[in-house]
Amino acid sequence: MKKTTQDIPIWLWVSLLLLVPVSALATAPIEAISARTAAALIQENQANSDFIILDIRTPGEFDAGHIAGARNIDFYAQSFAQAFGNLDRGKTYLIYCRSGNRSGQLMRAVEKLQFKKVFHLQRGLVDWVGQGFKLVPSE
Repeated sequence: MKKTTQDIPIWLWVSLLLLVPVSALATAPIEAISARTAAALIQENQANSDFIILDIRTPGEFDAGHIAGARNIDFYAQSFAQAFGNLDRGKTYLIYCRSGNRSGQLMRAVEKLQFKKVFHLQRGLVDWVGQGFKLVPSE
């Protein structure tokens, strides 16, 4: 007798799903990029209201200097998960932190939340400043 998917126990399906890497299930394209690529991307999207630059450092770090046009959501804040979860997933995001560590951790959540497109500044502001790009202080 031929077996069908209906003959396979539910526990086996769940076990198989747990073996599949999250990236294989994700629909959100995430692209790790360099500072030079990020700068070009920002330039190309200056007039694009669906392109959001997101700085996930603390407010103090952000106020001291950030990429022009960036919005700040504090990765360490208790309200971070809610604030991040409320973002419009249909927009395109460039996400960064100081070194790429916090933003790198966030990429797992980005995959699960199915954002349209996310660019991750892989080495963060360390690379940005190291490549000679400027930061602007908060007003």
